[in-house]
Amino acid sequence: VVRRGAERVVLSPGRAHRLALHDPDAAALGGEAEAGRLTAPMPGRVVAVLVEPGAPVRKGAPLVILEAMKMEHTIRSPRDGRVASVHFDVGALVDDGAQLLALEADAEARP
Repeated sequence: VVRRGAERVVLSPGRAHRLALHDPDAAALGGEAEAGRLTAPMPGRVVAVLVEPGAPVRKGAPLVILEAMKMEHTIRSPRDGRVASVHFDVGALVDDGAQLLALEADAEARP
């Protein structure tokens, strides 16, 4: 196995397999999360919404659980803040990139 940044190349006799690492927590720290948008990393079904609008959240807190590819994926808060709105109910089907909820900076954390 050869490590190349976020890629791994698995070498076997006469073959090479490239694998890209996907870290949902790191992806959530991108521009959308900073702007308060938290999106689905893949298509799936919402099996649990663990927060309500107005609820304060800490970085890393579980917010939504999605079922995709026969597995449950916990979507966590990328930063401290407050839930501004929740866009899907339990049982809803979501597409890749669908905005699950909106976060706003906590009033105490604002300059």
